[in-house]
Amino acid sequence: MAFKDLVYNYDNPVDVLINYSRTRGNSVFIVDEDGRSMTYGEFYDHTMRLANALSKLGVGYGDKVCIVMSNSIELAVSLFATWSLGASTVLIDPLTISEDLDYQLTDSSPKVVIADKAVIEREAKVLSRFKVIGVGSSVEGMLNLNDLVSTSTAEFKPASVKGDDVGLIYYYAGIAGRTMQVWHKYSSLYLGPYAFGEAIGLGQDDIVLVVAQLSHILGLTEFLSAFLRGSRVVIARHFDANETPSLIKRYGVTVFAGVPLMFDQLLNNKNLDPRDLSSLRIALSAAAPLAPSTQLGFYQRFGVPLVQFYGLTEAFVLTVQPLRYRDVTGTVGSAIPGVELKIVDPKNPARELGVGEVGELMVRAPWVMKGYSDPEETRKAFYNGWLLTGDLMMMDEKGLLYFRGVKKRMIKYKGYPIFPRDLEVILMRHPAVKAVLVTGEQSEDPSIGQIPVAYVVVKDEYRGRVSEKELMDFVNSRVAFYKKLRKVYFVDELPST
Repeated sequence: MAFKDLVYNYDNPVDVLINYSRTRGNSVFIVDEDGRSMTYGEFYDHTMRLANALSKLGVGYGDKVCIVMSNSIELAVSLFATWSLGASTVLIDPLTISEDLDYQLTDSSPKVVIADKAVIEREAKVLSRFKVIGVGSSVEGMLNLNDLVSTSTAEFKPASVKGDDVGLIYYYAGIAGRTMQVWHKYSSLYLGPYAFGEAIGLGQDDIVLVVAQLSHILGLTEFLSAFLRGSRVVIARHFDANETPSLIKRYGVTVFAGVPLMFDQLLNNKNLDPRDLSSLRIALSAAAPLAPSTQLGFYQRFGVPLVQFYGLTEAFVLTVQPLRYRDVTGTVGSAIPGVELKIVDPKNPARELGVGEVGELMVRAPWVMKGYSDPEETRKAFYNGWLLTGDLMMMDEKGLLYFRGVKKRMIKYKGYPIFPRDLEVILMRHPAVKAVLVTGEQSEDPSIGQIPVAYVVVKDEYRGRVSEKELMDFVNSRVAFYKKLRKVYFVDELPST
């Protein structure tokens, strides 16, 4: 189906799932690292059974279901079951802990939370206030996902949704620079990933390895692209420099997307036989700048083109480096089908810049977010219907984009986004802190990116009585590993930003 026809055919990926279950029911759709697999027909059956069970728990059109899980077949089924009900899926990073997790769950007010064993065991206190369905958990009194599926029936009619209904909520508001809800329309769940698949030539002969978490836009886009383009999915709980090549070899993976650190680790794995990656036709990198040495070195060692693409939580994927330019390093590519883009003056978005000039990237696409939960932040993120990305770019004469920095307040650590404001808010709750500024400091290891550091002005009565370690522990006990402060500097006044 041509991209231009998509708007007129589907609003909900569940419609595609129904069609696939009828026409390709016996074809394998998804396989996990343990060798478990599901055909399209089996996946549809499990989805409808879970949707039926969720409906009996009171979940319906317009409700929210929070999913806090690492990648798994159960996560994929939970996604589609939620969408079958016309509800919104709130995808939360399974590494989210303590106050961060409590905030996201409380703020979203879900009818039910679906969590895996690791999250349940770690966050029992936070989860105790919510109706929880466990996966792989034997906690007494808690609902079990597998039991719900096995005791339910697949005789369920999916809800009708409008394309403008909110189907997906993330908590990485990168443009706004703080943790809050990012709303995506049901139609975006189809349009954005399909266009990405079209841009990289994804088809029914491809086998796509998904190791980036579905709780991040990178992993979800890759997963939905594979599904919508009819490719087979191999889903893994996490990336491992030793185990991931084994998965690629075992399943004949042809497409693999990740963050630069993953490719650095593969390139630096001296025990890796290049033949283990011989099935790959393309590797794709996003979420942080890819070093030219990694891009060229990966191709030279493994014979696999490694290309960059660019997107953000608010807009799925927007650009991909065309394969005809795979020898050009540093570029995040050009617009994929359906995307319009401009480079504009960061202080005046009405003024468009020309070739070679650095400015803010402004984009328009059918799958750009509906908005934030905060109307004022939504208003500030758009200009005349165009999304202001907050990223500084330069376009060359070929139409290729080059990342040149950020206008927004964000730190990227190993590809993870960190909002300085979130850490500042926590630090200001410490009785010794008078003022604070959190910023990113470049790591000595370029593959890591930036590390979060804090400049702190201490109240007079606490001078000499509070240590850097105490403040770091105060923050780090409340946030996921990648958000942890790495340094604290005591200053008499905050540096200018």
